[in-house]
Amino acid sequence: MTPPEFEALFRVVVPTPRCVIPTLAQEELPADPGIMRAVAREHRIPVFDLGRLSCVGVYLDVLEPGTVRIGDPVTRLGSS
Repeated sequence: MTPPEFEALFRVVVPTPRCVIPTLAQEELPADPGIMRAVAREHRIPVFDLGRLSCVGVYLDVLEPGTVRIGDPVTRLGSS
């Protein structure tokens, strides 16, 4: 059950390895390959048996649905 102060509850399934898409030009934003270089330099973590990969997100399972808005706080529950 979702704690009363939260609208939604998720469980992290696995970190999200990055592809090159975020480095490509997007509408009014220019291409920036430095994004991937920074992630590779600063944040490489083990993902299954694939080795250490550049990750900046996670895949989630929805345990309790709810509305999540831009700017909403995120709280980590538990130790895993």
